[in-house]
Amino acid sequence: MLQINKLGGNDAAIKRTSVYPMAKVKPMVLNGYPVFQFSYEGALPVYKEDDRDYLALIRHYYYRATLDAYDFSKIDIKFDQSVIITAHYFNNMQIRDLDNRNRKLIQDAIRQTGLIGDDSWSKVWNVDVGFLDPKENHVQVYVVSQDNFSNFMSYLQDGHRNLVTVVEEFRKETIIDEYKAKEIKKKKLVEMDSEEKGGVSAAVFWG
Repeated sequence: MLQINKLGGNDAAIKRTSVYPMAKVKPMVLNGYPVFQFSYEGALPVYKEDDRDYLALIRHYYYRATLDAYDFSKIDIKFDQSVIITAHYFNNMQIRDLDNRNRKLIQDAIRQTGLIGDDSWSKVWNVDVGFLDPKENHVQVYVVSQDNFSNFMSYLQDGHRNLVTVVEEFRKETIIDEYKAKEIKKKKLVEMDSEEKGGVSAAVFWG
């Protein structure tokens, strides 16, 4: 937990968390319908069916990275019949399969948010797609209603980079906001310390 605090993991979370890095959650309206985007750094870990401890760690990470990243109590949308589209971004053209069973852990975490209810086959469809991103591996997960699935997939094929950019900009804004909050807190502490020492304020340096 101490290391996560040093990395700023709890600054990006809505409550104290035990994992880092956090997911980025971005609700949006696209072509008039709601879409939820969950962004995870890195590729999905390899699935190891016989290693229970390993699976427990992976499950814990995706649960906490998802649930602690956003205040889902502010959302009044629940998809009755939905599609979860998992977009895998790889930084090279190495041959890989998309049927990584750890994807189910993300679905379970999303179900815990309340966005979807019953995740049986008749209520939730799953689609996996892959794209090249020379910069880094990452996973973008989208939740959309089955009624709007066709329209969203048409957009995703041509506009997927736009959606990634939206999350990257959102991530930058979050980092800036967190930095400003830290600076305000630091300034207040300095002012309090200065008052206790006789009213001479100390300089506050960035970095």
